[in-house]
Amino acid sequence: MKQKIQTLLTQMNHGLVEREEAIKTALLTMLAGENLVLIGPPGTGKSMIARRVADILETHQDAGYFEYLLTKFSTPEEIFGPLSITELKADRFKRNTAGYLPTVQIAFLDEIFKASSSILNSLLTILNERVFHNGSEPQKVPLLSLISASNELPTGEEELNALYDRFLVRSFVDYVREDNLHKLFEANTAAPSFQKLTQLDLSHIQQAAENVTLPTEIIDAIRSIWAQHKTTFKEDRRENLSDRRLKKIIQLLRVSAATNERQTVDLSDVMLLKNCLWNHYDNAEKVRDIIIKTLQKHSYAVPLNATHAEITKESEIKKSVPNQSEGKIKGFSGSGTENDPILIQSLHDFMDISRPDIGTKGYYFKQTADIDCASLTHWSPMDFQGHYDGDGHLIKNLLKKNYVFSNVQSKSSFSNLKLEKCVLAKFIEDSQITHCQSDVSLVTNAHGCQISQCEVHKNLVSDTATNCQISECNAKSNLVGNAIDCKIVDCAVDINVSLLGETSLGCIAQRVTKNSRVERCFVTGIIQQHLRSNFGGIVWMCNDSTIQNCSVGVLTVKMSDTFPNMRAFSTTRDKNFSRIAHKTLKPTLKNNAAIDTILLVDSQYKGSDDAAGKDGKTLAAAMFNQRYHELTLGWDFENIWEWDDANNRPALRNLSTTATSKPATQNNTGMEDLLLQQIRNNVWL
Repeated sequence: MKQKIQTLLTQMNHGLVEREEAIKTALLTMLAGENLVLIGPPGTGKSMIARRVADILETHQDAGYFEYLLTKFSTPEEIFGPLSITELKADRFKRNTAGYLPTVQIAFLDEIFKASSSILNSLLTILNERVFHNGSEPQKVPLLSLISASNELPTGEEELNALYDRFLVRSFVDYVREDNLHKLFEANTAAPSFQKLTQLDLSHIQQAAENVTLPTEIIDAIRSIWAQHKTTFKEDRRENLSDRRLKKIIQLLRVSAATNERQTVDLSDVMLLKNCLWNHYDNAEKVRDIIIKTLQKHSYAVPLNATHAEITKESEIKKSVPNQSEGKIKGFSGSGTENDPILIQSLHDFMDISRPDIGTKGYYFKQTADIDCASLTHWSPMDFQGHYDGDGHLIKNLLKKNYVFSNVQSKSSFSNLKLEKCVLAKFIEDSQITHCQSDVSLVTNAHGCQISQCEVHKNLVSDTATNCQISECNAKSNLVGNAIDCKIVDCAVDINVSLLGETSLGCIAQRVTKNSRVERCFVTGIIQQHLRSNFGGIVWMCNDSTIQNCSVGVLTVKMSDTFPNMRAFSTTRDKNFSRIAHKTLKPTLKNNAAIDTILLVDSQYKGSDDAAGKDGKTLAAAMFNQRYHELTLGWDFENIWEWDDANNRPALRNLSTTATSKPATQNNTGMEDLLLQQIRNNVWL
């Protein structure tokens, strides 16, 4: 089927200039049983595109093609057929629809948005349910696709919104570029003889599409695009995404995969959303950017010309790496180079990293399966120097929540690794950690490290971080215990009461000292009332360091089960809830803010209204929004943050929970970017 579609597209483009994308869009829309609106100035071949789609269909004589130019004076009779005189004599209102829109498979309506309300009302059910209400009887319509055209988009006419939303796909058709005008002199516009799509072909595509699945990473990508669209166009009333549009998009993606002879939707199919998620053409480029940036986060390097089966099955991808390269390491697959890493495919491969000739030689490693250590009755943390790509897989169940590595030496790196019931390292020096996550803490001590886009259920650095740069990370307890000469930017803590010790500290860092900087960080969550300190805010102790452009959301204090009588002390202990910094010595506090209340057991704490004070500037809940964080605090809501409307708070975009995403890479050593490869192999792109 893919080969036949490629042939059809070549035939349909015969004699046309710069209409390849519009032709592809129109044909795919028809195969998906959806509707298309072509937008552009007069004389750009919009009607010819619709005729070409009709020409490739093998249709019955009475179910072919209907075309009409609408004006504000057009009547329903011109579109749906004249009233039946015979039926009128019998006191029945019925139209003779033969040869009109309700009886054809492909229809083209030019200047669709100029139609009268009587025509528009009938079109609504035809477009969505494929039903025409012919008098008192619903009449099933064989329409595969209604292709419409307009010189301009409907603006300020709310009565047209329901109609416009029923056109899933939008395509802009412009005049031929000046550098291609010479092709119009050469073009032969005589209609070619088309190969036909039969009813059997259409049925085959539909059945194949029903069996297409959407992998988890594709669903995550679409959800991310949906959320970013909502945030980006929050102030633009022209843009919205209905539930109906999402359901129709899923079917479009399945048809795209099926016609590319795949059983799963891939990243390239999601690129088709670029023609589905904008209402006004001014926003088309923004939509495209959202989609591309999201898909890039889900892409990664694969061997050149790898098949779809090899990409879908991770083990097959690993097998496609050459096995006979020089420098192969005995007992392993891979030579330990960046382009031919040592593959960690089993628990035995993993344990052999403890060998000094393997684990501390600067090799590159890539994990290809989850590693379950539950069968181990003894474990000694390993020393390590090298580069470890977890590729989204788990290391779990180390004995007594032990460390995976004892000491990680300088110039090492970890990425895309998930940890369960174990900690990555006791000490790590001058290294990088990206896109990792842990259900406990990530590391105990770090020096000179760059840690980014990680997510932990407890602490990122549980003890001391020295001279580190930490960015775009999230924790449920304290992000860092002690930060010495560190820069912590664009991080968040969503305090989880069950993870806090009896001190009930929930913050970005317990202590920041020696010229540390904490910028654009956010804290919210639940802490528990104890006899000891129960601080919840940005930093508990700030010595000779800077906290600026930070934000504190709602903090809820929960009554301790251990000390049920603490209710009587809640009012006197309000002073323990300084929101930005509790204890300070030569601090620099600038442009910080907090929502106006902390919810205590029996009272509410309202801090002092001072952007350079320990409580920050007090904001009413109505003012605690994306606009304030973006314009006043200077947060980046295009690349780093997004606004969580449901919880009225900022959230990080690029955490490792969407970390099934791998960094996109491309080089000249037999690897290429997965997204680019899939786009190249997609007949619709």
